[in-house]
Amino acid sequence: MSQDTQAELRNAMYWDEDGERCFHSESYNFGKSLIPLLKPESTITALIEMMKSYERLRSFRENVMTPVYANRVKFVNTLFNKESYQHYLQLFNNPQEVRQLVCKQNDAHVAGMLVTPGWRKKMQDAGILVYILMFLFH
Repeated sequence: MSQDTQAELRNAMYWDEDGERCFHSESYNFGKSLIPLLKPESTITALIEMMKSYERLRSFRENVMTPVYANRVKFVNTLFNKESYQHYLQLFNNPQEVRQLVCKQNDAHVAGMLVTPGWRKKMQDAGILVYILMFLFH
């Protein structure tokens, strides 16, 4: 991912909520994790639009307290199951890889939360920054 692409994604994750400028870090991190799965002809603008849809889903009352990786799974399942969202699947070389990635991330997150054997490796393999969580358990 080029620095320009990453900067464009990061800058687009700022928008106003209740009159205050907010950075949506979860949507930014989720978007970054999806960039390697994009078709070469897909635009960062289309991914940004998808991340804004994801953020809207995350902000629904029933999803606010749901762990972020579970929300990612829920959102990707919505992409597959609701016709009005399926155009986002066209951004990716293989939409099933998107589903596999979010399931892998969610499984790794659960393993980390439960501190199951091998949780650090699972999180690392899923692209989750382990060092952030390591200080919690030491």
